[in-house]
Amino acid sequence: MGSKAVEKRNYILAKATHVFIREGYTSVTMKDIVEECGISRGGLYKYFSSTKEIFEGILTSQKSIDKSYFFESMKNEKNAVAILTEFLQQQKEELLNIGSTIRLAIYEFFLSQKDNSFEGILEQYFNDAVAMISKTLSYGIERKEIMPLDTDGMARQIVILLEGLTIMALSMSVSPTLIDEQIDMMVERIVSA
Repeated sequence: MGSKAVEKRNYILAKATHVFIREGYTSVTMKDIVEECGISRGGLYKYFSSTKEIFEGILTSQKSIDKSYFFESMKNEKNAVAILTEFLQQQKEELLNIGSTIRLAIYEFFLSQKDNSFEGILEQYFNDAVAMISKTLSYGIERKEIMPLDTDGMARQIVILLEGLTIMALSMSVSPTLIDEQIDMMVERIVSA
């Protein structure tokens, strides 16, 4: 794919993200995305054959951005506690503004899959998040910025906490204080482990 095609594909994914944030996953049609992008139906189908394919492209892109953040930060020898604190701060901001994120659409996407293939995708999504955080914790231990701990276990706890807070934020009003307390507790556990 040439650079203009990659640019167009990324443009479609960015515009489609706005549609999914507004509408969720299940109600979005290709027509909605065509209108948001201001392109022809044929122009959209040149790059994507379905809303599912577009959404999977968004998930892949977001996962790539997250991985890049962690690996670039470590490559640039940033402090591990600072990396994790910034990541958790970003998660907190998203939780406090849950209606402006794609998180509801992500849950709708996984729950709307008719076959069991979503379980493997969801498990991979979870495992990838755990692996990124675990690698960062190991990096911090190697640099003596974090006391030795079970990196995989702590990474799982962080991801499960964030998923639990996400479900709470999507289903009821969650106070900023509760989110602050939980995120601060996690940072404290990392630093003092």
